[in-house]
Amino acid sequence: MPEPRPMRADARKNYQALVEVARHHLTSQGVTTSLEAIAREAGVGVGTLYRHFPDRDHLILAALNAQGEALRAVSAGIRESMPEVARLDRWLAEVEKYLSSYQGLPDSIAQALERGGKSPLAITCQEIIAITDEFLADAQRRGSVRSEVTGQALFETALMVAWLGSQLPHQDRGPEGVRGILRHGYRA
Repeated sequence: MPEPRPMRADARKNYQALVEVARHHLTSQGVTTSLEAIAREAGVGVGTLYRHFPDRDHLILAALNAQGEALRAVSAGIRESMPEVARLDRWLAEVEKYLSSYQGLPDSIAQALERGGKSPLAITCQEIIAITDEFLADAQRRGSVRSEVTGQALFETALMVAWLGSQLPHQDRGPEGVRGILRHGYRA
């Protein structure tokens, strides 16, 4: 596959401005924020936004890039520094935190997965599920997690808890009780 051509300086500047403004909007207003407002605040036209990001999911993924890099680093840190028995629980907590990055993100990711991998958000989920499978396999070898549990199911559980947390943002403990039941439910 040929390497993508490098962006011209002005295109790179526009791309970076769009991503930075999108992060701000996604943080303050969630994934349903106005794409037109993002373009306007970034100082570009809507056509420029769509040239860089063909749809909302592509823009969300670009904005999530920093959190995705941090999640990859966390997975390496978990492998290197945590006792085996705690790794899967810690990883799932980090996945849940990632999925809660922006208000409405769990809905967007669920919809992306429903579309069968045609969204860049679904593709990034596949990487997270693969890492989950690694932690899960270790836990299953130790006998602490039932053999029929899958990384996909654990990812979907983390997605559900992230969604629940977004629906109950003012609860003192959030979805803590549900999280506990789910985590104990996958134990052997």
